[in-house]
Order: sequence, then C-alpha cells, then structure tokens
Amino acid sequence: MKIILLGCGYLGYNLASLLSAEADTQVIGLPSPYTQLCSHFKEINAFSAEDLDQVDFQDAVVIDTISLLANNARSEDEEKTLRGVEEKYAFLLDQLKQRGAKLFIFMSSGGTVYGNASEPICEEAPLHPITLYARSKTRCEQVIRNSGLPYLILRLANPYGGHQTTDKKQGVIPILIEKALNHEVFEMWASPHSSRDYIYIEDFAWAIQLLLKHQIANEVVNVASQTATSLTEILDEVQEKTGQAIEVHHVNSEVPVVDQIVLNIEKLKRLTGFTIQTSLQDGIQKEIERIKNEQGRTHS
Repeated sequence: MKIILLGCGYLGYNLASLLSAEADTQVIGLPSPYTQLCSHFKEINAFSAEDLDQVDFQDAVVIDTISLLANNARSEDEEKTLRGVEEKYAFLLDQLKQRGAKLFIFMSSGGTVYGNASEPICEEAPLHPITLYARSKTRCEQVIRNSGLPYLILRLANPYGGHQTTDKKQGVIPILIEKALNHEVFEMWASPHSSRDYIYIEDFAWAIQLLLKHQIANEVVNVASQTATSLTEILDEVQEKTGQAIEVHHVNSEVPVVDQIVLNIEKLKRLTGFTIQTSLQDGIQKEIERIKNEQGRTHS
C-alpha cells in the first residue's frame, strides 16, 4: 500500500512514522520544524499543479494533515476566508482525482465541529461549529463529499503523544508536562472544569490502519477514546506523575471555546473492531518518559 501524507506538522510527521511499518509512506508539504526529522519528506505545495506533477498519486491513499487555518483564527470577512479554503480543497481534490488517487482521508475536528456535547455524540448529530476553524472543517467536509473521489472524513478528538516541537502552543498534555518539569507557569485558556476527549497518537494510527484494512470509504467516522476528561483531572494526573506542582494562570481566549465534548465511537468499533489500547493515565506516563528523554538528550 502506498500512503502519501499532505503536511509535515505534528500529525503528518508522527503518522508517517507509525504507518511506515505497514505501508510505503511519503510526506509532502511545506517546511516546518518537523521536516528535518522526516526521512521521507519532499517539499511540495499541495495546492500547486506544477508541484503536484512531482508526485505519483496513482493508487495512493492520501492522508491530509494540512490545516489552512489555526484553531484560534479570526477574520474580518469570514465568508471570503471560508470560500478561499473551499476553493483550495476543490482544486486539490480535482487534481488527486485526475492523478488516480485511491482514497482521500481528511482530518476534520471532532473537538470543535459539534459544539458542546456532555454525552458521547455520534456522527449523525447536527453540527454546531462555533469558531472560524471549525466552520472551515465543515465546509471542507461538504466539498469532499461532492468531489467524486473516494473519501474518509475522520472527526478526530484531541490527539497527543509522539514527538512534538518544544515551542508548541497546542496540546495541553505535553505542555503541562513540560511546564511541570521546567517549573514554569501554565496559561489556561479554558475553564478548569471543561472536558475533552483525548486519544493517544498510536491508537489514532491504529484506527487508520483498521479503516484501511477493512476498505472503509465514503464515510464520516469519529476517532476518539469516548472518554471525557477535565482539565483539572489532567492537571492533577500530571502533577502526581511528575511530582511537581504547576502554577496556573487563567487567560481569556480571543475565540469561543468548546466547554465539553466527548465523541461516540460505536461506528468505528462496528466498522473495524477498534478498541483503545492506551489509557489516558498510561499515555501521560509515556509522554513524561518521552519528554524527559528528549530533554536529557538536549542537555547532554
């Protein structure tokens, strides 16, 4: 199987590493802090036909990890911004279809497109995207459905684990761990009682492998742990496992914040037999060990 990942950020880099044992993987995209670490990276603008000519997409599974908008993005003309995103994806999908791609896997945002959900929410539920970022994901979903290219839309919970750059501003679990180990202040943008659904990166890669193995296509699928965990619970777990207290400063977010979200993954289970392999407690412990090891190499 040939897999081409678009984008070499956190998801693209880590998925390439995890999927390479089962498939011939290649990562294309623009330079990032991760590209120098990726042995299969090629600098390509995915929205340039001339650049796409350099890649053989025939019979490839294309996994899109590009995010054209940050999750805190704002715009004075939201409709113009969203149309621009739609146009880019319409172009990309048409190019991939012409070039014989087998399947397009899109990373939507299960953590934002549904709005608030205190009980596990399924794929058929009405969408309530409250941020520009979330609205861009729902608009892309519609473009993908209409493209005529076989697709999988994955509404992904909050992934964590695997290598992340040390200057990251996203990913509350590794940030909290680094703040604890470095005795630094943590800026909390959401309520300490807000809850999220977190999935370890290896479980996410396993879900993708199962979906490909079972040849699932033209579906929207939640990928998550189906467990809600509050920021307070994560904070307590990190402090207990590191043995370090974390000083917290509360900061107001400039964009709306989803207060509670947990995803229903019964569809994923039914289609593939997927089960979570790494609990949040075990995942946090793995992250602590990884970050300590990376800090040790940096300081040696």
